[in-house]
Amino acid sequence: MEKYHKTDIAPIEKENERDENYQATNPQIDSSRTSGNYHLVHREQSYTEFINERIDRLHLPTKPRKDAVLMASFVLGSDNEFFNGISPQEQYLFFLDCTRFFSERYGRENIISAVVHTDETTPHLHLNLIPVKDGKLCAKDLFNRKALTQLQTEFYEKVGKKWGLQRGKEGSTAKHLNTAEFKAKKIIEGAEQQAQEYLDGVHDEIEAAQNQPLPKKKKEVAEEITSLRKDNAAYKQQLEIKNRDSKDLFNLVQEQERKLRTSEKAYKMVTDIIETYPDEFEALLSKARQKKNPPTYFNGNRKGGGNSK
Repeated sequence: MEKYHKTDIAPIEKENERDENYQATNPQIDSSRTSGNYHLVHREQSYTEFINERIDRLHLPTKPRKDAVLMASFVLGSDNEFFNGISPQEQYLFFLDCTRFFSERYGRENIISAVVHTDETTPHLHLNLIPVKDGKLCAKDLFNRKALTQLQTEFYEKVGKKWGLQRGKEGSTAKHLNTAEFKAKKIIEGAEQQAQEYLDGVHDEIEAAQNQPLPKKKKEVAEEITSLRKDNAAYKQQLEIKNRDSKDLFNLVQEQERKLRTSEKAYKMVTDIIETYPDEFEALLSKARQKKNPPTYFNGNRKGGGNSK
């Protein structure tokens, strides 16, 4: 689960609601399959417009702070083994159960969107909601450590158990993955699966070759040796390409993780400053903007004045 402020929402919407013209930076997105993505909750307005309308209906005594959490996002899914074992119709029903659980728990009127991505390595659901409790914004109360543990337990009881999924170990100190880490994990899993499928294919071909009768004539033996040498050279070349691709992919994931850690560190620092010194931060921000974009003055002719220069 991740929390987002006002300025974070538009980029998340663009990534979630991508169409066939979306310029993907994630190498695991297959744009030719993007048209297969589908919604379980879809609003007519943009995320920001829907959030603003919902907040207006709350009639809050004061406007939300600039650093208020306006959207909480969840990525819901499982591994390839699970999805390979169910039909597309069952996949739809699984994600529908996930969406229904969150709608009943947090209120359908607070669900911003629920969109399933089928154009990546593993199908998954992006569910975004406004953190509202007792008629007010309260992400801290809804999604503290205790509440998230309870959420995980209830989700398993109502959804996971029904679909034969295993619950994460309760009370575990294992770190939960954020969205970027989740995607990086799926990229690595996809690469490992492709490598395993390739090795399985090679093994099957070797088994089949061993069961074939050996040639008896010298000419047939020479032809088979030549053929085997060509196949062996081709396999070596394919293996080198796959190893190189895997190395490039691993380096890409590491680079993305380094960038993510740097961004999160900077984001946490700025958030702490805003929460601790909101007025001072606003003053510094205003001063920085003025310095970056100083006002422009025009010295034109005026009645009774001198000539402009």
